[in-house]
Amino acid sequence: MKILGITGGMHSCGLAYLEDGQPIFAFEEERFNRIRTYKDFHQTFFRFPNNCGKNTVKFKEFNWEEIDFIASNFSIKQTDQIWRGTGLGPLPEEKYIKINHHLGHCALAYYCSGFKEDTFVISIDASGEKYSCRVYVGIEGDLKEISNISFEYKSLGHYYAMLTEFLGFKRLKDEGKVVGRASHGVYNEKIYNIFNKCITIEGLRTDRDTSNNLLGGVYEEFYNLWLKEFGSEYWKDLTDDIAFNGQLVFEEKILQLINNMHLTYPTVKNIAAAGGVFANVKLNKRINDLSWVKEVFIAPPMGDEGLPLGTALAAHKLKNPSFKPFKLDNVFLGTSYTDDEFEVDESKYNIRPYSPNQIAYELKGGKVVGWFQDRYEHGPRALCNRSIIADPSIPGTYKKINDRLQRNDFMPFAPVVIDEYADKVFNVNKSKYTAEFMTMLYDTREEWINKIPAVVHPIDKTARIQIVTENSNPKFYNLINKFNKITNIPVLLNTSFNIHGEPIVCHPKEAFVHLDNNIVDILVINDKIYFKK
Repeated sequence: MKILGITGGMHSCGLAYLEDGQPIFAFEEERFNRIRTYKDFHQTFFRFPNNCGKNTVKFKEFNWEEIDFIASNFSIKQTDQIWRGTGLGPLPEEKYIKINHHLGHCALAYYCSGFKEDTFVISIDASGEKYSCRVYVGIEGDLKEISNISFEYKSLGHYYAMLTEFLGFKRLKDEGKVVGRASHGVYNEKIYNIFNKCITIEGLRTDRDTSNNLLGGVYEEFYNLWLKEFGSEYWKDLTDDIAFNGQLVFEEKILQLINNMHLTYPTVKNIAAAGGVFANVKLNKRINDLSWVKEVFIAPPMGDEGLPLGTALAAHKLKNPSFKPFKLDNVFLGTSYTDDEFEVDESKYNIRPYSPNQIAYELKGGKVVGWFQDRYEHGPRALCNRSIIADPSIPGTYKKINDRLQRNDFMPFAPVVIDEYADKVFNVNKSKYTAEFMTMLYDTREEWINKIPAVVHPIDKTARIQIVTENSNPKFYNLINKFNKITNIPVLLNTSFNIHGEPIVCHPKEAFVHLDNNIVDILVINDKIYFKK
């Protein structure tokens, strides 16, 4: 059975394709048109997956006419518009399957979790089809809804958007910066109480929303409480404390919601989650640290970029009732480029055959390497097919790379560690599978904190790790092994291959721009190493 998931809209848009329940490709439009997704409520233009459609030609086995079903979280009229945006003409209505927004998120989280035991499956974001949250229990491959939070109730996603905006960042875009700043603040009772009062958990829901404000009642209640306590003055010197206390309340509310779920279904101990809220790695760690939780899986493309794949999986389940959760080998579901598909100006570069030993020594010598291999990663995380890598032990590496990338993030870069050493360097006592996709914070073991300073948070000593296995990425696994033999450090620094404000690179020509502009010192594409002359 061949199923295509498709989405468009005000921000994320893309395509995903399944054959017999297995992902074949998953594309995000921003990778091709090079326009970074900005998920703002005020956007009025509609995005179409035009270039996603064009790039399906790279898959010779794919044929539009052979698709059995087309899954979408939009109405049939809107889906027809999106479908036409690919240049394929009118939608074949007999193939259309409507999948609810949050069911799409939950299907992605649950069916890619590999969980065989009963599982809480949760989707939380700002909003989607009149809901901000839906909760299911996954039982032997079936999803049973147990709760939801409609627009009649306050949105936890809107809460965090409000916090982001109050701190001077762009809501639904810069939430990661708030997460980073939160670790630098301290508890402040007055600030904490304001955040705590503006949203309440009542059983498996939040309290009612009586506002017509775009960000809901949580927005109005917060500002009214803040003005009453502090007046109109904005306390910029309290920015970190505002982030800390806002994040703390956010974590506590969602933990309360999850604990209430456990009280209702005490035998369920696994959690699978998706929706933009679960891009918050500090929150994910708090969930994972709950004593009763056995395993947590966060969908790698947890935001709306994952909806095409999630809706396709939900549709497959609808047509194949026996479908059960499975584990992803990887999320390398984008396009790849052979050496014949791009041009290289040989007068500008020295070109050598790829050698893992050479790159390992270059990294040890402080070089910053652009790493471009095979198919790009689906989702917001660079997972070592479109990555910038460096030695995590060298002092000043964090600042050097941030300066080159024009970033001012408050989070350290991510460590990528080979599987055998993961629990020796970090405390990975559970939820190891989700760590393959860089969706969780873990504590760094004491003896390693000062050995890899560029990838450890300076305050709380956590790290947003990625585990690489020999099966998931053999070429990169081999590189880290070589680096480890030279340095006795089984870890490399990994960050996404893009400068601030741009999507992660897709085509080799975008990678060469980074080499030309001295953002990376060395570029590895397929089996060749490129240096500037």
